[in-house]
Order: sequence, then structure tokens, then C-alpha cells
Amino acid sequence: MAPETRKTGIDIVGDMPWGTHFCLFYETKEDLLGTLISYCKTGLESGEFCLWVVAEPLTIEEAIDALKDAVPDLDRYLADPSIEIVSARDWYLQGGTFDLKRVTGRWHEKLARASARGYAGVRVTGDTAWLEKKDWKDFCEYEEGLNEAVANQRLAVLCTYPLAACGAVEILDVVRTHQFALAKRHGSWDVIETAGHKQAKAEIKRLNEELEQRVVERTSQLMMASEALREAQTELAHVNRVTTMGQLAASIAHEVNQPIAGVVTNAEAALRWLGGQPPDLEEIRHSLDEIIKDGNRAGDVIGRIRALIKKVPPRKDGLEINEAILEVIALTHGEVVKNSVSLQTQLAAGLPPIQGDRVQLQQVILNLIINAVEAMSGISEGSRELLIGSGKDGSSGVLVAVQDSGPGLNPESFDHLFDAFYTTKPGGMGMGLSICRSIVEAHGGRIWVSRTAGPGATVQFTLPVGESVQREATLVVASPACER
Repeated sequence: MAPETRKTGIDIVGDMPWGTHFCLFYETKEDLLGTLISYCKTGLESGEFCLWVVAEPLTIEEAIDALKDAVPDLDRYLADPSIEIVSARDWYLQGGTFDLKRVTGRWHEKLARASARGYAGVRVTGDTAWLEKKDWKDFCEYEEGLNEAVANQRLAVLCTYPLAACGAVEILDVVRTHQFALAKRHGSWDVIETAGHKQAKAEIKRLNEELEQRVVERTSQLMMASEALREAQTELAHVNRVTTMGQLAASIAHEVNQPIAGVVTNAEAALRWLGGQPPDLEEIRHSLDEIIKDGNRAGDVIGRIRALIKKVPPRKDGLEINEAILEVIALTHGEVVKNSVSLQTQLAAGLPPIQGDRVQLQQVILNLIINAVEAMSGISEGSRELLIGSGKDGSSGVLVAVQDSGPGLNPESFDHLFDAFYTTKPGGMGMGLSICRSIVEAHGGRIWVSRTAGPGATVQFTLPVGESVQREATLVVASPACER
């Protein structure tokens, strides 16, 4: 897990993680104040407890006055207290000597109290203008130990050193004992990288590269899994189509037998007219025309069956939704008649074409019609009416509604109708509506259920249109939709 970062308020630094221990070399009091005021102000605004340790020539009063200009409600923060401004001699030199264990312990005491009071953490800044050469070695040891002391703690420490008091040796010591160092001279910034900082950057780079590689590998795995899922969904949809067509086998056979019987009847009539003396060419021509019509009719039925049963990859073509609806209605005509269902259509004219897979969308319509017919097959009273409508959905889509006059739906089942393996039919697999939802959503549409005032249920789904010109169309299905 990535460490939590905090805003420093120092533009050149940006955000920092908890556990940061860095330092600032400064030339003037103005450089010091400008940096620390922004640092403390950001800490207060971030819900942190702030401790500012000042050293001469800067006084506590000067620090408070300067901070008030940047934080108008500073008095409230001081009263909480959310910030304490103390002198370096009181903090570092209790009893006149520097004790590194005592000072480190006091940081953790502040953190424990701040955490108990609900602060996000503790932000510290301490100046070293008080530091004398006799304390330098102990203080360097303290600074070095502070890196470990603040690690994995909700502590951030900014130490400040006056450049005038630091020679080359001191600067090297300071840089060595901090995670990184800043220098502000003549109003401009310099960043001094320490060995630890460079090592940390190298480690971050390595981790980023490792992460990028893992993302590439994971993306490849997800793409393979996604492709496998799409293939499984396509296979399942194909099985559903074949199963549904199997249910319609008897009705489809009737639809095919009718034109074939017409072909035989008209062929026999043509033979009789040929046997006449003289042959009646006009009647023969009429019989042959009827044979051609019946042959085309049978061929159309078989073509629709083949299109729905054939296993082909999904494709996106421009199609007229009303044409797709009428083709499915023709295919289910026998089943509708067999179950004494009165089917009516209210298809809006001038609907814009949609981009989609014709077979998949016809599978949705087929499933909804068969569901509606099966729902009405069990009723003994009242008429069996099926209404199929289409219309415009707002300004960017088309809507299809399939409404029946069956027994309706149990309100408790509404939330589960499109779940896989959920069914309200004895012996049903519960996959039809789940597949419908997958197909509709894959086309950028939605399918839902809503109650109607009368008996039965209505299923509705919408589909977006492409960038083609959308012409006006009016939905003529009067009632809202319910889902099965």
C-alpha cells in the first residue's frame, strides 16, 4: 500500500509521506519565515498538530505575528491548541544541556497526545541557530536517529539551519543525516540530494517499473479473460437460440409446410391446365406465379431459421428495428396462432437506424415474444393479447415494448428477473432474460421492468442510434413497461 502523503506547503517539495525528515539551509530571517509560515499554515489546514521550535534571533512573538497575517483565525488554533510555538532553549536545552533521548521522547509524547485528540498527525519544525560546537556531535547523532524515530510514524520533521553558522563539514553532516535538503539563497531554491534520497528515488523508479510490468501482465490477463468471457457469452446465446428454435419446431414446420402445400396444389393445377385442349396458358402462368411466391415464402422462413441458428461472430451493421421485429413476428406466427394469441403491432414510422448485431437483437425480441406467449398459455379466462410496439426514446435512441395480458408478475421477483438461473416458469433454465440483458447492454442500451395498471406484463428495452440523422418518430404503446 502506498504511504499517505501530505501537502508540505513548500512548492519545490510538493507532497511528502508521513515519516519525512528533511532540512532547510537559509540565509535571511525572511527566507526562514516565508518557508515556515507556509509549512505550518498547510499543516493546520490539513488537520495536523503543529509544533514550531524557534531560535534567536527569531522570537516567539515575531513568529506569531508573521503567522497571523497568513492564518486570520490563528487565535483559535492557539487556544485549542492546534499549534504550539516554543523556544529552542526550552525544547532542546532543558537544564542547560542537550539530551537526545529526552528530545526524541518528547516528539513521541506530542504524537500520542495529538493522536488521542483526533489530529491527523504531528508536523514539526525546529531551528538550530542555538546550536554550539560542543553540542554538534550529539545533535548530529540525534538527527541521524530521528530518521528511524519518525519512520512509520505520523510525524513529519523540518529542521532549519542558518547557512552563516555552517561550514563545509557541518553542511556535509546535515545533508548526511536527513532524507533530503533544501537551500534558499537570495530568494531562490536549491535541492541537495542525499545518498539516501538518491537510493530512495532509485527504489521508487524500480518499483514503478515493476508496477508497470505487472500492469501490462495483468492487463493482458484481463484481456484474455474478457475474450474468454465474450466467447462464453456468445456460445451461451447461441445455445439459447437453438433451444428456443427447438421449442418452435412444430410451429415452424407448419409455417414451412403451408407454402410447400401451396406449391404442390398449384403444380397440380398447372398440370391440369396443360392437359386441356387447348392448354389454358393464362391459368398455367397464374399457377406458376403462385408456385414462385410460395417457394420464396418457404425460403424466407428457412433463411430466418438459418440466420438465428447459425453460429457467427457478433457484428455491428445498420439495421431498421421495425424490420427486425416483423421478421421475428413472422417466425413466431405459428406459435402465436397455436396458443390462440391475438397479436397486434404499433410500430412507429420513421425511426432512425441503429448500429447492432441483427441476429442478437432478434434473439432478444424472440425471447420476449416466446416468454409472453408462454405466460398467456396458462390463463383460462379473458383474452390472450400480445402488443408489440416501437418508438423513439428521447432524442438519442429507439424503444421496443412487448406487452402481454397474462397473469402478471409477483412484485417480489422484479429485482431478480434478469439474474442468471432465476425463473418463474416450471422447468425453465432462467437464462433467457439474463441473455437479453447482456445483449442489450452490450449494444449500449438498457432493459427494465415496470408495473402496469391492467393484467399482464410489459418488457421494454432501449437502444442508442448511431450518428445518422434522426427523424421524428412517436411511441404509440400506451402503457409503461414491465419486465419478465
